[in-house]
Amino acid sequence: MSESTIESILQEKRLFNPPAAFSQQAHIKSLEEYEQLYQRAEADPEKFWAELAQKELHWFEKWDTVLDWQPPF
Repeated sequence: MSESTIESILQEKRLFNPPAAFSQQAHIKSLEEYEQLYQRAEADPEKFWAELAQKELHWFEKWDTVLDWQPPF
């Protein structure tokens, strides 16, 4: 195999979209929705994960701290 062939594979830019019916069943329905979630998580990780934990999980008792950055974790 030539080096140019390997390089072209490593730089693959195509997107393969799932069928619409499959996407409608997904929790994240589009690349745009994913990118918005990613940006929110990147901007304020603690707030993002606290909101997600509150919405998606059942808690017997609410947590005090989302993430303790001090070792030991």
